Amino acid sequence: MRRLDMLKTREILRLKNEVGLSLREIAQACNCGKTTVSEILKRAEKAGITWPIEISDKQLMSLLYPPAETRKSPSEPDMEYVFHEMKKKNITLMLLWEEYKEKHPDGIMYTQFCDRYRKFKKDNKISLHKEHKAGEEMEVDWAGDTITYVDTHTGELKPAYLFVAVLPASSYPFVYAYGDTKIANWIDAHVRAYEYFGGVPKITIPDNTKTAVIKPDGVDPLLNKSYHEMARHYRTTIIPARAGKPKDKAADENMVGNVSRRIIAALRNRQFFSLHEINQAIAGELEKLINRPFQKMDGNRKTAFEKIDKPCLQPLPAKRYEYSDWKETKVAFNYHVEYEGFFYSVHYSYVNRPCSVRATSKTIEVYIGSERVAAHPRNYNPFKRYTTLEEHMPDEHKAVYGWSTERFLSWADKTGPNTREFIKRILESREYPVQSYRACMGIMRLCKSYPVEIMETASREALDKNTCSFKYFNIILKQVAVNYSKVKNDRIIKHENVRGNGAYAGGGIHA
Repeated sequence: MRRLDMLKTREILRLKNEVGLSLREIAQACNCGKTTVSEILKRAEKAGITWPIEISDKQLMSLLYPPAETRKSPSEPDMEYVFHEMKKKNITLMLLWEEYKEKHPDGIMYTQFCDRYRKFKKDNKISLHKEHKAGEEMEVDWAGDTITYVDTHTGELKPAYLFVAVLPASSYPFVYAYGDTKIANWIDAHVRAYEYFGGVPKITIPDNTKTAVIKPDGVDPLLNKSYHEMARHYRTTIIPARAGKPKDKAADENMVGNVSRRIIAALRNRQFFSLHEINQAIAGELEKLINRPFQKMDGNRKTAFEKIDKPCLQPLPAKRYEYSDWKETKVAFNYHVEYEGFFYSVHYSYVNRPCSVRATSKTIEVYIGSERVAAHPRNYNPFKRYTTLEEHMPDEHKAVYGWSTERFLSWADKTGPNTREFIKRILESREYPVQSYRACMGIMRLCKSYPVEIMETASREALDKNTCSFKYFNIILKQVAVNYSKVKNDRIIKHENVRGNGAYAGGGIHA
Protein backbone atom coordinates (compact mmCIF):
# COMPACT_ATOMS: atom_id res chain seq x y z
CA MET A 1 0.00 0.00 0.00
CA ARG A 2 1.14 3.53 -0.80
CA ARG A 3 2.22 5.49 2.24
CA LEU A 4 0.13 8.65 2.91
CA ASP A 5 1.67 11.96 3.92
CA MET A 6 1.51 12.59 7.64
CA LEU A 7 -0.93 15.50 7.32
CA LYS A 8 -3.59 13.27 5.75
CA THR A 9 -2.75 10.49 8.17
CA ARG A 10 -3.30 12.77 11.16
CA GLU A 11 -6.62 13.92 9.63
CA ILE A 12 -7.83 10.34 9.29
CA LEU A 13 -7.03 9.65 12.93
CA ARG A 14 -8.73 12.89 14.01
CA LEU A 15 -11.93 12.25 12.07
CA LYS A 16 -12.17 8.80 13.56
CA ASN A 17 -11.27 9.51 17.15
CA GLU A 18 -12.50 13.07 17.57
CA VAL A 19 -15.44 13.28 15.16
CA GLY A 20 -16.45 9.60 15.03
CA LEU A 21 -17.04 9.37 11.29
CA SER A 22 -17.45 6.07 9.47
CA LEU A 23 -14.80 4.66 7.15
CA ARG A 24 -16.77 5.72 4.08
CA GLU A 25 -17.22 9.24 5.40
CA ILE A 26 -13.54 9.57 6.32
CA ALA A 27 -12.55 8.29 2.86
CA GLN A 28 -14.75 10.88 1.16
CA ALA A 29 -13.45 13.66 3.39
CA CYS A 30 -9.78 12.78 2.84
CA ASN A 31 -10.22 11.84 -0.81
CA CYS A 32 -8.80 8.32 -0.43
CA GLY A 33 -10.07 4.78 -0.43
CA LYS A 34 -11.86 2.93 2.39
CA THR A 35 -9.10 0.30 2.34
CA THR A 36 -6.48 2.96 2.92
CA VAL A 37 -8.44 4.39 5.87
CA SER A 38 -8.87 0.93 7.35
CA GLU A 39 -5.14 0.12 6.99
CA ILE A 40 -4.13 3.41 8.75
CA LEU A 41 -6.48 2.78 11.65
CA LYS A 42 -5.23 -0.84 12.03
CA ARG A 43 -1.60 0.27 12.03
CA ALA A 44 -2.37 2.97 14.61
CA GLU A 45 -4.12 0.47 16.85
CA LYS A 46 -1.24 -2.03 16.52
CA ALA A 47 1.32 0.71 17.36
CA GLY A 48 -0.77 1.87 20.40
CA ILE A 49 -1.26 5.40 19.05
CA THR A 50 -3.96 7.40 20.92
CA TRP A 51 -5.66 10.67 20.27
CA PRO A 52 -4.57 13.43 20.53
CA ILE A 53 -1.23 12.79 18.90
CA GLU A 54 1.59 14.62 20.63
CA ILE A 55 4.57 13.26 18.67
CA SER A 56 6.38 14.50 15.58
CA ASP A 57 5.59 13.41 12.04
CA LYS A 58 8.84 11.44 11.92
CA GLN A 59 7.98 9.55 15.10
CA LEU A 60 4.47 8.92 13.84
CA MET A 61 5.88 7.53 10.58
CA SER A 62 8.21 5.12 12.37
CA LEU A 63 5.37 3.85 14.53
CA LEU A 64 2.97 3.32 11.68
CA TYR A 65 5.59 1.88 9.30
CA PRO A 66 8.27 0.10 11.33
CA PRO A 67 11.29 -1.28 9.39
CA ALA A 68 10.77 -4.76 8.00
CA GLU A 69 12.28 -7.62 9.97
CA THR A 70 15.49 -8.92 8.43
CA ARG A 71 14.79 -12.47 7.31
CA LYS A 72 17.47 -15.11 7.50
CA SER A 73 18.52 -16.48 4.08
CA PRO A 74 17.24 -20.03 3.53
CA SER A 75 19.78 -22.87 3.58
CA GLU A 76 20.89 -23.74 0.08
CA PRO A 77 20.66 -27.42 -0.96
CA ASP A 78 23.83 -29.34 -1.90
CA MET A 79 23.25 -29.80 -5.61
CA GLU A 80 26.25 -32.05 -6.15
CA TYR A 81 24.77 -34.43 -3.58
CA VAL A 82 21.37 -34.16 -5.33
CA PHE A 83 23.00 -34.88 -8.72
CA HIS A 84 24.66 -38.09 -7.51
CA GLU A 85 21.55 -39.24 -5.62
CA MET A 86 19.43 -38.80 -8.76
CA LYS A 87 21.51 -41.50 -10.43
CA LYS A 88 20.17 -44.08 -7.98
CA LYS A 89 17.16 -46.19 -8.82
CA ASN A 90 13.70 -44.81 -7.87
CA ILE A 91 15.12 -41.51 -6.58
CA THR A 92 13.15 -38.40 -7.57
CA LEU A 93 13.63 -34.65 -7.09
CA MET A 94 10.44 -34.51 -5.00
CA LEU A 95 11.83 -37.10 -2.56
CA LEU A 96 15.15 -35.26 -2.28
CA TRP A 97 13.37 -31.94 -1.75
CA GLU A 98 11.21 -33.41 1.02
CA GLU A 99 14.33 -34.76 2.75
CA TYR A 100 15.95 -31.33 2.39
CA LYS A 101 12.90 -29.58 3.93
CA GLU A 102 12.94 -31.94 6.89
CA LYS A 103 16.46 -30.75 7.73
CA HIS A 104 15.83 -27.13 6.72
CA PRO A 105 12.19 -26.12 7.32
CA ASP A 106 13.04 -22.58 6.23
CA GLY A 107 14.53 -23.83 3.00
CA ILE A 108 13.59 -23.02 -0.58
CA MET A 109 10.38 -24.27 -2.18
CA TYR A 110 10.17 -27.21 -4.61
CA THR A 111 10.02 -25.04 -7.74
CA GLN A 112 13.18 -23.20 -6.67
CA PHE A 113 14.77 -26.56 -5.82
CA CYS A 114 14.16 -27.80 -9.38
CA ASP A 115 15.48 -24.53 -10.82
CA ARG A 116 18.68 -24.90 -8.81
CA TYR A 117 19.10 -28.50 -10.12
CA ARG A 118 18.67 -27.50 -13.76
CA LYS A 119 21.14 -24.63 -13.33
CA PHE A 120 23.69 -26.98 -11.72
CA LYS A 121 23.54 -29.39 -14.67
CA LYS A 122 23.78 -26.55 -17.17
CA ASP A 123 26.76 -24.97 -15.40
CA ASN A 124 28.53 -28.34 -15.33
CA LYS A 125 27.67 -29.10 -18.99
CA ILE A 126 25.65 -32.17 -18.09
CA SER A 127 23.30 -33.27 -20.86
CA LEU A 128 19.66 -32.64 -20.16
CA HIS A 129 18.67 -35.31 -22.71
CA LYS A 130 18.96 -38.34 -20.53
CA GLU A 131 19.34 -39.19 -16.87
CA HIS A 132 21.70 -42.12 -16.23
CA LYS A 133 20.86 -44.34 -13.29
CA ALA A 134 23.61 -45.96 -11.28
CA GLY A 135 24.65 -49.40 -12.52
CA GLU A 136 21.90 -49.43 -15.11
CA GLU A 137 23.73 -48.92 -18.44
CA MET A 138 26.97 -49.68 -20.26
CA GLU A 139 27.61 -48.05 -23.62
CA VAL A 140 30.03 -49.79 -26.03
CA ASP A 141 31.67 -49.12 -29.39
CA TRP A 142 34.87 -49.40 -31.41
CA ALA A 143 37.06 -46.29 -31.40
CA GLY A 144 37.47 -44.75 -34.83
CA ASP A 145 41.25 -44.37 -34.51
CA THR A 146 43.68 -47.29 -34.28
CA ILE A 147 47.13 -48.04 -32.88
CA THR A 148 49.63 -49.81 -35.14
CA TYR A 149 52.10 -52.53 -34.24
CA VAL A 150 54.83 -54.42 -36.11
CA ASP A 151 54.16 -58.06 -36.96
CA THR A 152 57.36 -59.81 -35.84
CA HIS A 153 56.89 -62.59 -38.43
CA THR A 154 56.26 -60.48 -41.54
CA GLY A 155 57.56 -57.07 -40.50
CA GLU A 156 54.39 -55.36 -41.73
CA LEU A 157 52.43 -52.77 -39.78
CA LYS A 158 49.06 -53.97 -38.53
CA PRO A 159 46.21 -52.00 -36.96
CA ALA A 160 44.92 -52.60 -33.45
CA TYR A 161 41.25 -51.73 -32.94
CA LEU A 162 40.22 -50.31 -29.57
CA PHE A 163 37.03 -51.44 -27.87
CA VAL A 164 35.61 -48.73 -25.59
CA ALA A 165 33.00 -49.30 -22.86
CA VAL A 166 31.76 -46.72 -20.36
CA LEU A 167 29.34 -46.63 -17.43
CA PRO A 168 27.63 -43.29 -18.14
CA ALA A 169 26.43 -42.62 -14.59
CA SER A 170 30.03 -42.27 -13.37
CA SER A 171 31.81 -41.88 -16.76
CA TYR A 172 33.98 -44.87 -15.81
CA PRO A 173 35.70 -46.39 -18.89
CA PHE A 174 37.24 -49.65 -20.08
CA VAL A 175 39.52 -49.93 -23.13
CA TYR A 176 41.06 -53.01 -24.80
CA ALA A 177 42.78 -53.60 -28.16
CA TYR A 178 42.13 -56.38 -30.71
CA GLY A 179 43.48 -57.43 -34.09
CA ASP A 180 40.03 -57.30 -35.72
CA THR A 181 36.44 -56.33 -34.96
CA LYS A 182 34.81 -59.72 -35.59
CA ILE A 183 32.13 -61.19 -33.36
CA ALA A 184 34.49 -63.37 -31.30
CA ASN A 185 36.56 -60.34 -30.22
CA TRP A 186 33.45 -58.20 -29.79
CA ILE A 187 32.03 -60.66 -27.27
CA ASP A 188 35.40 -61.23 -25.58
CA ALA A 189 35.62 -57.45 -25.07
CA HIS A 190 32.23 -57.40 -23.31
CA VAL A 191 33.29 -60.25 -21.03
CA ARG A 192 36.51 -58.41 -20.13
CA ALA A 193 34.57 -55.18 -19.51
CA TYR A 194 32.13 -56.87 -17.10
CA GLU A 195 35.05 -58.45 -15.25
CA TYR A 196 36.93 -55.12 -15.17
CA PHE A 197 33.90 -53.37 -13.65
CA GLY A 198 33.37 -56.24 -11.24
CA GLY A 199 29.70 -56.52 -12.15
CA VAL A 200 27.11 -56.33 -14.90
CA PRO A 201 24.81 -53.41 -15.80
CA LYS A 202 21.15 -54.08 -16.49
CA ILE A 203 21.37 -52.67 -20.04
CA THR A 204 24.15 -52.81 -22.65
CA ILE A 205 23.92 -50.25 -25.44
CA PRO A 206 25.90 -50.94 -28.65
CA ASP A 207 25.84 -49.10 -31.94
CA ASN A 208 24.03 -50.64 -34.92
CA THR A 209 27.24 -52.36 -36.02
CA LYS A 210 26.78 -55.54 -38.12
CA THR A 211 28.78 -57.44 -35.52
CA ALA A 212 26.02 -56.91 -32.96
CA VAL A 213 22.86 -56.33 -35.01
CA ILE A 214 21.95 -58.55 -37.96
CA LYS A 215 18.87 -56.54 -38.89
CA PRO A 216 18.57 -52.97 -37.52
CA ASP A 217 15.09 -51.89 -36.47
CA GLY A 218 13.92 -48.98 -34.39
CA VAL A 219 11.46 -51.19 -32.51
CA ASP A 220 12.69 -54.79 -32.64
CA PRO A 221 16.27 -55.18 -33.98
CA LEU A 222 17.52 -58.70 -34.79
CA LEU A 223 20.64 -59.42 -32.72
CA ASN A 224 23.51 -61.74 -33.54
CA LYS A 225 22.75 -65.11 -31.89
CA SER A 226 26.12 -65.33 -30.14
CA TYR A 227 25.72 -61.79 -28.82
CA HIS A 228 22.22 -62.52 -27.58
CA GLU A 229 23.40 -65.70 -25.86
CA MET A 230 26.21 -63.80 -24.11
CA ALA A 231 23.69 -61.23 -22.88
CA ARG A 232 21.47 -63.99 -21.41
CA HIS A 233 24.47 -65.49 -19.63
CA TYR A 234 25.27 -62.17 -17.93
CA ARG A 235 21.59 -61.21 -17.39
CA THR A 236 21.92 -57.94 -19.29
CA THR A 237 19.58 -56.58 -21.95
CA ILE A 238 20.95 -55.46 -25.33
CA ILE A 239 19.29 -52.25 -26.54
CA PRO A 240 21.07 -50.95 -29.67
CA ALA A 241 21.21 -47.18 -30.11
CA ARG A 242 18.84 -45.79 -32.72
CA ALA A 243 20.34 -44.90 -36.05
CA GLY A 244 21.00 -41.17 -36.28
CA LYS A 245 20.48 -40.67 -32.53
CA PRO A 246 23.97 -40.03 -31.09
CA LYS A 247 22.56 -38.99 -27.71
CA ASP A 248 21.36 -42.58 -27.20
CA LYS A 249 25.00 -43.36 -26.37
CA ALA A 250 26.43 -39.90 -25.86
CA ALA A 251 28.62 -41.01 -22.96
CA ASP A 252 30.48 -43.53 -25.11
CA GLU A 253 30.81 -41.05 -27.97
CA ASN A 254 32.43 -38.60 -25.53
CA MET A 255 34.61 -41.34 -24.05
CA VAL A 256 35.81 -42.37 -27.52
CA GLY A 257 36.99 -38.76 -27.91
CA ASN A 258 38.73 -38.94 -24.53
CA VAL A 259 40.38 -42.23 -25.49
CA SER A 260 41.64 -40.69 -28.73
CA ARG A 261 43.08 -37.66 -26.90
CA ARG A 262 44.27 -39.24 -23.67
CA ILE A 263 45.37 -42.71 -24.78
CA ILE A 264 45.88 -43.01 -28.54
CA ALA A 265 47.54 -39.59 -28.81
CA ALA A 266 49.69 -40.27 -25.75
CA LEU A 267 51.01 -43.50 -27.33
CA ARG A 268 51.51 -42.10 -30.85
CA ASN A 269 55.33 -42.07 -30.67
CA ARG A 270 55.74 -45.55 -29.17
CA GLN A 271 56.48 -48.62 -31.27
CA PHE A 272 54.75 -51.86 -30.42
CA PHE A 273 55.41 -55.43 -31.52
CA SER A 274 52.29 -57.20 -30.26
CA LEU A 275 48.75 -56.64 -29.08
CA HIS A 276 49.90 -57.65 -25.61
CA GLU A 277 52.33 -54.72 -25.52
CA ILE A 278 49.60 -52.35 -26.70
CA ASN A 279 47.17 -53.50 -24.01
CA GLN A 280 49.81 -53.11 -21.32
CA ALA A 281 50.39 -49.50 -22.44
CA ILE A 282 46.64 -48.85 -22.64
CA ALA A 283 46.18 -50.10 -19.08
CA GLY A 284 48.75 -47.56 -17.84
CA GLU A 285 47.13 -44.63 -19.67
CA LEU A 286 43.67 -45.77 -18.61
CA GLU A 287 44.75 -45.66 -14.97
CA LYS A 288 45.84 -42.04 -15.47
CA LEU A 289 42.50 -41.17 -17.09
CA ILE A 290 40.30 -42.60 -14.33
CA ASN A 291 42.37 -40.85 -11.63
CA ARG A 292 42.33 -37.49 -13.40
CA PRO A 293 40.33 -34.98 -11.25
CA PHE A 294 37.02 -33.64 -12.53
CA GLN A 295 37.19 -29.99 -13.55
CA LYS A 296 33.98 -28.74 -11.94
CA MET A 297 33.18 -31.44 -9.39
CA ASP A 298 35.04 -33.07 -6.54
CA GLY A 299 36.73 -36.41 -7.10
CA ASN A 300 37.50 -38.32 -10.30
CA ARG A 301 36.09 -41.14 -12.40
CA LYS A 302 37.41 -43.80 -10.05
CA THR A 303 35.86 -42.27 -6.93
CA ALA A 304 32.62 -41.60 -8.80
CA PHE A 305 32.54 -45.26 -9.90
CA GLU A 306 33.12 -46.51 -6.36
CA LYS A 307 30.36 -44.25 -5.05
CA ILE A 308 27.76 -44.44 -7.82
CA ASP A 309 27.97 -47.44 -10.16
CA LYS A 310 29.83 -50.17 -8.32
CA PRO A 311 27.26 -50.71 -5.51
CA CYS A 312 24.43 -51.00 -8.05
CA LEU A 313 25.94 -53.44 -10.60
CA GLN A 314 24.56 -56.97 -10.82
CA PRO A 315 27.00 -59.69 -9.63
CA LEU A 316 29.04 -61.62 -12.16
CA PRO A 317 27.81 -65.17 -12.90
CA ALA A 318 29.62 -68.11 -11.32
CA LYS A 319 31.19 -69.17 -14.64
CA ARG A 320 32.84 -67.07 -17.31
CA TYR A 321 30.99 -67.07 -20.61
CA GLU A 322 32.51 -69.37 -23.25
CA TYR A 323 32.18 -67.98 -26.75
CA SER A 324 29.84 -69.90 -29.03
CA ASP A 325 29.49 -69.50 -32.77
CA TRP A 326 26.11 -70.03 -34.40
CA LYS A 327 25.63 -71.16 -37.98
CA GLU A 328 22.39 -71.64 -39.90
CA THR A 329 22.53 -74.71 -42.14
CA LYS A 330 20.58 -77.79 -43.27
CA VAL A 331 20.77 -81.49 -42.42
CA ALA A 332 22.33 -83.25 -45.41
CA PHE A 333 20.86 -86.33 -47.03
CA ASN A 334 23.42 -88.46 -45.16
CA TYR A 335 21.98 -87.13 -41.82
CA HIS A 336 25.10 -85.06 -41.05
CA VAL A 337 25.62 -81.31 -40.62
CA GLU A 338 28.82 -79.55 -41.61
CA TYR A 339 30.80 -77.05 -39.51
CA GLU A 340 34.19 -75.76 -40.69
CA GLY A 341 34.89 -78.82 -42.81
CA PHE A 342 33.83 -81.42 -40.22
CA PHE A 343 30.61 -83.45 -40.18
CA TYR A 344 28.41 -84.36 -37.21
CA SER A 345 25.45 -86.74 -37.20
CA VAL A 346 21.85 -86.08 -36.20
CA HIS A 347 18.99 -88.57 -36.27
CA TYR A 348 18.23 -89.60 -39.85
CA SER A 349 14.61 -88.45 -39.46
CA TYR A 350 15.84 -84.82 -39.64
CA VAL A 351 17.26 -85.13 -43.17
CA ASN A 352 16.74 -81.92 -45.20
CA ARG A 353 15.49 -80.00 -42.15
CA PRO A 354 16.84 -76.46 -41.52
CA CYS A 355 18.89 -76.35 -38.34
CA SER A 356 21.26 -74.25 -36.24
CA VAL A 357 24.74 -75.35 -35.23
CA ARG A 358 26.15 -74.00 -31.97
CA ALA A 359 29.91 -74.43 -31.76
CA THR A 360 32.23 -73.82 -28.81
CA SER A 361 35.88 -74.80 -28.50
CA LYS A 362 34.78 -78.12 -26.94
CA THR A 363 31.31 -79.00 -28.21
CA ILE A 364 29.08 -79.03 -31.28
CA GLU A 365 25.32 -78.80 -30.70
CA VAL A 366 22.59 -79.03 -33.32
CA TYR A 367 19.19 -77.35 -32.85
CA ILE A 368 15.96 -77.79 -34.78
CA GLY A 369 14.06 -74.67 -33.79
CA SER A 370 14.66 -74.35 -30.06
CA GLU A 371 15.14 -78.10 -29.49
CA ARG A 372 18.63 -79.55 -29.19
CA VAL A 373 18.65 -82.74 -31.27
CA ALA A 374 22.35 -83.65 -31.15
CA ALA A 375 25.53 -82.92 -29.20
CA HIS A 376 29.09 -84.03 -30.00
CA PRO A 377 32.60 -83.34 -28.74
CA ARG A 378 34.16 -80.99 -31.26
CA ASN A 379 36.38 -82.79 -33.77
CA TYR A 380 39.77 -81.39 -34.81
CA ASN A 381 41.19 -84.55 -36.50
CA PRO A 382 41.67 -83.77 -40.24
CA PHE A 383 42.03 -87.49 -41.01
CA LYS A 384 38.64 -88.40 -39.59
CA ARG A 385 36.18 -85.67 -40.44
CA TYR A 386 33.00 -87.60 -39.62
CA THR A 387 31.56 -87.96 -36.13
CA THR A 388 28.63 -90.38 -36.19
CA LEU A 389 26.53 -91.84 -33.40
CA GLU A 390 25.04 -95.30 -34.04
CA GLU A 391 21.65 -94.24 -32.62
CA HIS A 392 21.39 -91.63 -35.38
CA MET A 393 21.61 -94.26 -38.16
CA PRO A 394 18.74 -96.00 -39.95
CA ASP A 395 18.71 -99.78 -39.37
CA GLU A 396 20.17 -100.62 -42.78
CA HIS A 397 23.19 -98.40 -42.10
CA LYS A 398 23.92 -99.95 -38.74
CA ALA A 399 25.06 -103.07 -40.58
CA VAL A 400 28.12 -101.29 -41.85
CA TYR A 401 28.76 -99.37 -38.64
CA GLY A 402 32.25 -100.12 -37.40
CA TRP A 403 33.72 -100.34 -40.86
CA SER A 404 36.13 -97.72 -42.14
CA THR A 405 37.95 -96.75 -45.31
CA GLU A 406 41.17 -98.27 -43.95
CA ARG A 407 39.42 -101.53 -43.13
CA PHE A 408 37.98 -101.92 -46.63
CA LEU A 409 41.34 -101.15 -48.25
CA SER A 410 43.10 -103.62 -45.99
CA TRP A 411 40.71 -106.37 -47.11
CA ALA A 412 41.17 -105.44 -50.78
CA ASP A 413 44.95 -105.65 -50.40
CA LYS A 414 44.61 -109.34 -49.64
CA THR A 415 42.68 -109.89 -52.87
CA GLY A 416 44.98 -108.02 -55.22
CA PRO A 417 46.14 -104.60 -56.47
CA ASN A 418 43.30 -104.24 -59.01
CA THR A 419 40.69 -104.96 -56.37
CA ARG A 420 42.33 -102.51 -53.97
CA GLU A 421 42.40 -99.77 -56.58
CA PHE A 422 38.77 -100.46 -57.48
CA ILE A 423 37.66 -100.34 -53.83
CA LYS A 424 39.65 -97.11 -53.40
CA ARG A 425 37.92 -95.65 -56.47
CA ILE A 426 34.50 -96.55 -55.06
CA LEU A 427 35.30 -94.94 -51.70
CA GLU A 428 36.39 -91.76 -53.47
CA SER A 429 33.38 -91.67 -55.79
CA ARG A 430 31.08 -90.27 -53.12
CA GLU A 431 31.33 -86.97 -51.29
CA TYR A 432 31.28 -88.87 -48.00
CA PRO A 433 33.07 -92.28 -47.92
CA VAL A 434 30.47 -93.75 -45.59
CA GLN A 435 27.98 -93.52 -48.45
CA SER A 436 29.95 -96.12 -50.40
CA TYR A 437 30.38 -98.64 -47.55
CA ARG A 438 27.38 -100.73 -48.59
CA ALA A 439 28.76 -101.12 -52.13
CA CYS A 440 32.11 -102.23 -50.71
CA MET A 441 30.43 -104.80 -48.48
CA GLY A 442 28.52 -106.16 -51.48
CA ILE A 443 31.78 -106.65 -53.39
CA MET A 444 33.25 -108.44 -50.37
CA ARG A 445 30.32 -110.89 -50.45
CA LEU A 446 30.87 -111.52 -54.19
CA CYS A 447 34.48 -112.33 -53.49
CA LYS A 448 33.37 -115.37 -51.51
CA SER A 449 31.77 -116.85 -54.65
CA TYR A 450 34.54 -116.19 -57.19
CA PRO A 451 38.23 -116.99 -57.42
CA VAL A 452 40.80 -114.26 -56.85
CA GLU A 453 41.85 -114.17 -60.52
CA ILE A 454 38.26 -113.49 -61.64
CA MET A 455 37.89 -110.70 -59.01
CA GLU A 456 41.16 -109.14 -60.16
CA THR A 457 40.18 -109.30 -63.86
CA ALA A 458 36.72 -107.86 -63.20
CA SER A 459 38.23 -105.07 -61.07
CA ARG A 460 40.68 -104.21 -63.84
CA GLU A 461 37.89 -104.11 -66.44
CA ALA A 462 35.69 -101.95 -64.15
CA LEU A 463 38.60 -99.52 -63.68
CA ASP A 464 39.18 -99.33 -67.44
CA LYS A 465 35.51 -98.58 -68.02
CA ASN A 466 35.46 -96.10 -65.08
CA THR A 467 32.52 -97.94 -63.60
CA CYS A 468 32.37 -97.47 -59.83
CA SER A 469 29.13 -99.06 -58.70
CA PHE A 470 28.23 -102.44 -57.23
CA LYS A 471 25.49 -103.02 -59.84
CA TYR A 472 27.72 -102.72 -62.87
CA PHE A 473 30.62 -104.49 -61.20
CA ASN A 474 28.34 -107.46 -60.57
CA ILE A 475 27.46 -107.54 -64.31
CA ILE A 476 31.12 -107.30 -65.33
CA LEU A 477 32.05 -110.00 -62.81
CA LYS A 478 29.51 -112.43 -64.24
CA GLN A 479 30.72 -111.79 -67.81
CA VAL A 480 34.33 -112.32 -66.76
CA ALA A 481 33.32 -115.55 -65.02
CA VAL A 482 31.57 -116.83 -68.18
CA ASN A 483 34.55 -115.95 -70.38
CA TYR A 484 36.88 -117.57 -67.89
CA SER A 485 34.81 -120.75 -68.04
CA LYS A 486 34.95 -120.83 -71.90
CA VAL A 487 38.68 -120.38 -71.90
CA LYS A 488 38.99 -123.20 -69.43
CA ASN A 489 36.88 -125.50 -71.61
CA ASP A 490 38.90 -124.63 -74.73
CA ARG A 491 41.98 -125.90 -72.99
CA ILE A 492 40.56 -129.55 -72.85
CA ILE A 493 42.48 -131.81 -75.31
CA LYS A 494 40.38 -133.34 -78.15
CA HIS A 495 41.66 -136.74 -79.46
CA GLU A 496 40.08 -139.85 -81.07
CA ASN A 497 41.31 -142.00 -78.24
CA VAL A 498 39.77 -139.75 -75.66
CA ARG A 499 36.22 -140.84 -74.97
CA GLY A 500 33.62 -138.18 -74.37
CA ASN A 501 30.77 -138.43 -71.87
CA GLY A 502 28.60 -139.96 -74.58
CA ALA A 503 30.69 -143.10 -74.45
CA TYR A 504 29.23 -143.84 -71.06
CA ALA A 505 25.60 -143.26 -71.93
CA GLY A 506 23.32 -146.21 -71.32
CA GLY A 507 25.76 -148.13 -69.20
CA GLY A 508 28.96 -147.59 -71.18
CA ILE A 509 30.41 -148.82 -74.49
CA HIS A 510 30.27 -152.49 -73.56
CA ALA A 511 26.76 -152.49 -72.32
